[in-house]
Amino acid sequence: MMRVLDKKVIADLMTTLWNSWNNRNNFIFRGNEDEARIVWERTCTLSQNFCICNLLNEPLLSLNQVAKKWQKPPKGFIKINFDALVCEDRVGYGVIARDDEGFVLGGGGGFIKKTMSVEEAECRALEASIKMACQLNINGDVLFETDNVGLVNKLKNQGIDITIIGARIKVCKEAFNNFNLADLIWTRRSSNVIVDLISTKCALRLKLGFLYGLLVGYP
Repeated sequence: MMRVLDKKVIADLMTTLWNSWNNRNNFIFRGNEDEARIVWERTCTLSQNFCICNLLNEPLLSLNQVAKKWQKPPKGFIKINFDALVCEDRVGYGVIARDDEGFVLGGGGGFIKKTMSVEEAECRALEASIKMACQLNINGDVLFETDNVGLVNKLKNQGIDITIIGARIKVCKEAFNNFNLADLIWTRRSSNVIVDLISTKCALRLKLGFLYGLLVGYP
């Protein structure tokens, strides 16, 4: 319904439904029920007050458009995006490195036939991205970018994380010493589309290979 109606109509509809629901609760719990005309007048008044409020005050949600694509890093930096996809018994991951002009320096992906958590899979993808950066002889300023906020928080607070994942992340943090300057930052999934696609294809490739083995009679 919200795809068909415009914002003004859907707002009026939701206000009407809320007043009808509130009137029903008053009848059930207090025994008071207003006439339909009174409910409608209350709805019109509330909608009008909302319109006045919206005209006089700044909106709670910003009207500024949010970029939904890969963003160039600062001048002189190389940005390495990575992502992982977790399936039932396998994990696919993807990595891509680009300079401050968007030129692709390298990339790739792979899969691991193992059951693991999302955090461990993202950590494996981070390890793969660091390994790729070393193979490409990247030792300048680097930004590793992921859409997993949990991984970023764990790396920022790795001093108080004593879990197994925390230990792996600590090793990744130490590997940042191979670069002049390195950091792990978060981005929206809409800005991490390429590596998400790579990780999906890698996980799917492993699944298709397993099914092919069943068809030809190999375990």
